[in-house]
Amino acid sequence: MKKFKKIAKYGVNILAIINALLIGILPIWNINGDKVTDTINVIIAVLGTYLLGDKAITTKKDISYQRKYTK
Repeated sequence: MKKFKKIAKYGVNILAIINALLIGILPIWNINGDKVTDTINVIIAVLGTYLLGDKAITTKKDISYQRKYTK
């Protein structure tokens, strides 16, 4: 689980960099890359949603654990 989370974090960063490069370079080469950049944006959104959801679940578990054992 932690390994996938780490890969997802790096993946989001790498895809964001590639997407920025494509957005800047493709118009110079007169190539329409809308579908490519849209696809990258969807992948980034899915990975980001996973990371945020995992963080929310982990935080809620930590809070529940603290309430249970700190009384």
